[in-house]
Amino acid sequence: MWFIFALAVSWFQAFYYVGNQNSRLQPGVFIVYRGFLAAIAVIPLLLFCTHDFLWKFYALVIAQGLAISFVDLKYFHAFKKFGAETVCTIKPLTVLLTFGLWLIIKPYMLTRYLDTPLRSLVIISAIVAIVYATAKYRECSVGFKCFTQVFPLLLISSLIDTSNKLVMEYSNGHLMAASIWRVFITGIIIGCVNLWIARQHHIKMKTIIKWSNIKRGLFILLLVMSMITVNFSLYYADNPAYTSAVIYLSVVWIMLINKLQNRFGRKKVYKKIAKKWIFTLLIATIILILATSK
Repeated sequence: MWFIFALAVSWFQAFYYVGNQNSRLQPGVFIVYRGFLAAIAVIPLLLFCTHDFLWKFYALVIAQGLAISFVDLKYFHAFKKFGAETVCTIKPLTVLLTFGLWLIIKPYMLTRYLDTPLRSLVIISAIVAIVYATAKYRECSVGFKCFTQVFPLLLISSLIDTSNKLVMEYSNGHLMAASIWRVFITGIIIGCVNLWIARQHHIKMKTIIKWSNIKRGLFILLLVMSMITVNFSLYYADNPAYTSAVIYLSVVWIMLINKLQNRFGRKKVYKKIAKKWIFTLLIATIILILATSK
C-alpha cells in the first residue's frame, strides 16, 4: 500500500514543481508562501481534526519546522554559490542516508534484513540504482568543496524524512489529523522564518500580500496534498527511504508534463533525460516496489 501513496506524491510534486516553474514568483515571495499559504489552506480542516497526540508528536513537528527553514535557507545559498543543477545532483543521496538512519533508530530492522539476505540485496540495489539514475541524468560534475558544504544539509534532510515517519507513529493512529496538523504547524514556523528572511532582503510586505502574487502562488496547494499524502506512505513503509526513492519518479513526470506543454505551444526549456536513465529509474522503482511488497 505504501507505494500507491508514494506514486501519488510523485505526481503532486511534479505538478508542484511545474507550477513553480510557470508562476515565476520571486524566490523571496515564494518561500513565504511555501509556509503561510500551506498553513492557511488547512485551517478549515483543523476544525474536524483531533489534536490528541503524544507530546513527542508536537516536539518533533516543531523541530521539523525549524529544520526545514534552516535547510531551505542553506540550500538557497548553495544554489547561488554552486548552481542548482550541481547541488541537485547530490541531493538524491538523502535516500541512502535515510535508509541507514532508520536502521540506527530501529535496529531490529537490521535483523529483519539479515533474515532475508537475497531480498534485502535486491531492495538495496534498487535504491542505489534509483539514486544513481536520478543523480546522473543531470550530467553535472560535483566538486569536493560543493560536496563537503552540501553533505550536512543532506544529512539534516534525511533526519527530517526519518523523523516524519516517527511523527506518524506518534499520531495515535489518526493519520489524516496528524498530517493536517503537521502541515499547519510546520507551515506557520516556515512562514515566519522565511518572512523574516524576505524582509532582510528588502522584499516589501505589499509585494507579499499582493493578490495577483497570491493567485500565482496557489500551486502551493499541490505541496499541501503532497505533504499529507506522503505521511500515509511513510506510515505503511517499513523504511522511509522506500518512499523517498519512489518520489523521485517526479523527475520523469516533470519531463512528460513539459513535453506536453511544448506540444501545445508553451515553449519551456527543461533538462532532457537520456532514455537509459529513464529506463533505469522506472525498472529500479518497479523492482523496489515488488521486493518490498508483502
